[in-house]
Amino acid sequence: MTRGLIILIFALAIGGLVVIAARNLDLPWVIAGLSLPADAPIERRVGIISGHRGHDSGAVCDDGLTEAEVNFWHATRVADLLRANGYLVEVLDEYDARLKGYRASAVVSIHADSCVRLNAQATGFKVAYPAASEPSKRLAGCLTARYARRTGLGFHSRSITRDMTAYHAFAKVAPQTPIVIIETGFLFLDRQLLVRHPEIVAQGIAEGVLCFLRDESPET
Repeated sequence: MTRGLIILIFALAIGGLVVIAARNLDLPWVIAGLSLPADAPIERRVGIISGHRGHDSGAVCDDGLTEAEVNFWHATRVADLLRANGYLVEVLDEYDARLKGYRASAVVSIHADSCVRLNAQATGFKVAYPAASEPSKRLAGCLTARYARRTGLGFHSRSITRDMTAYHAFAKVAPQTPIVIIETGFLFLDRQLLVRHPEIVAQGIAEGVLCFLRDESPET
């Protein structure tokens, strides 16, 4: 066993203990921004961008709940689920400096949509990816199918904006890194799911990522 691998295993073990302690004490996720070692194997590395974190609040609800908070709840839970499956996961800020040239087996940016009641059809999720990347398209296919199945939400294609299709991180990560952005639902009509059941949201995202990493069919 190499010295680098020993250090990596030790760091992940300590990190896991800190996360458990933080949850038990209801403390902030202070280790979310820690980096993996530079020699961590790319095929086991996954990046999860916590939408708006470190930049702004995102959507703000009448009661003060912010999109950034909700995104972070989901991002940290997704990271936990993927780590439990043997992957090395970094939770990244919205404009994290590490995104430049970032190499991983998959990157998912997690966001949510408006707190405003737009109309009765403002419910559902959407996924976007860089059009020129075939691996990103396959990741998006897995994520779309598995998230819909787990959450029961429909795909709301009509509200996909240029902010999603030309998402800034698409141009920052390494060209070979598969990357997608998901808006998990609307913070008004889908709030019950997004806020009261973050574990279901996280499970749907994690299942989509694992589908891609295991080269499974989205429909299986």
